[in-house]
Amino acid sequence: MLAEVTGFSGFIEDMGTGAIWAAVLLRLPAACRDRRQRGLCIAVATAAAAMTLRLGPVSKAVDLVTRNPHMTQLAMHLFGAFSAVVVLDLLLVVTGGGPPRKRMHLISAALLLSLVVFDATAPAHTRDTIAPYGAPLPSLEFWLTLLGMHLASDSTCVIVCWRYSRRSSKGPTRTSLVLFGLGTAFAGLFWVGYLLYIPVRSPWIPAFLSFAMGLHGLLRAASIAVPTLLDARRAVDDVRTLHRLWPLWRDLVEAVPSVALRKPRNHLREVLWPQGPRDLITYRWLVEIRDAILVLREHVPADLAAAPDPGSPDTHRGDAHALARNLKEALRAKLAGEPPHADAARLVHSGGTDIAAETEFLVRVATAYRSATAPWTPRNPVAMPSDSG
Repeated sequence: MLAEVTGFSGFIEDMGTGAIWAAVLLRLPAACRDRRQRGLCIAVATAAAAMTLRLGPVSKAVDLVTRNPHMTQLAMHLFGAFSAVVVLDLLLVVTGGGPPRKRMHLISAALLLSLVVFDATAPAHTRDTIAPYGAPLPSLEFWLTLLGMHLASDSTCVIVCWRYSRRSSKGPTRTSLVLFGLGTAFAGLFWVGYLLYIPVRSPWIPAFLSFAMGLHGLLRAASIAVPTLLDARRAVDDVRTLHRLWPLWRDLVEAVPSVALRKPRNHLREVLWPQGPRDLITYRWLVEIRDAILVLREHVPADLAAAPDPGSPDTHRGDAHALARNLKEALRAKLAGEPPHADAARLVHSGGTDIAAETEFLVRVATAYRSATAPWTPRNPVAMPSDSG
């Protein structure tokens, strides 16, 4: 039974280690631009490094290179302790409370140095570990210092994550804080288990320690992956929007080049490799489409104006299908060299009062534009609505 539990716990720890590295690598581009995210990535990466050195195959491979298992163990503990320090520093930056950062840095540096001193002054040993029997290596002072650093950092982090998650009104932020707090709680449980193992030495404790560390890795990875997944979703939405706007935007700016800030490029280059952030490119395209409509409306007579199509599902928001067909007629007339009409139509060219509504409406217009083949002429012309925007 103990062997099965140990094997399952080891599997969970392997999964947690892989997940936390994947989350760090995915978050790295954003972390390079944001100081707070950079601190979080450093904290999680150093914790991941310590977790990696805990893995049997990795520690054995490092031992073969360094030929010094003792240094591998010491590096693992120092990585973990440094991660605890970075988490505390990040909490001070985010909350703006606690002791002055300079004082905390000095105390942390002294504690890290004390770990090295305890290890260096201990009797000769090959590993920094707590064996099933005998005194902890390198010393009890070493382990109590290490455990104290982790428990102080983890307990503070759990309290802060819980407090700020209750205050946060944003779902993703609250979810990220809760996941990070839960992951940190399992890390704290790991170190509490070590603290109990020193006097008890039960063989069941190490088996569950790997399980707790694995859950810590999985939950922290999920926490920092939430913003990454949201960014990926926004990027996909932006790509989809640009792809759907592309035919309409291209035809309009080619017909009215004066409204375009830049000349249209290849479709894939515009959508997949835009010349700037996609959300700003989308906004620019909306402005250019709107400006082009203001010019092209002179080529649509009032009796062909975009009155609501009775068969259209969106008459209450301005008929996107009718507008698309009238734009087809306006483009045909302009490219054919026909002069503007004296009684020009007043085309609807906006679907709302904010960017989201206007984007949605013009995407509907672009979709209808791709399928429109001829202008639609209402049987009973109606008075045209005024320009919006």
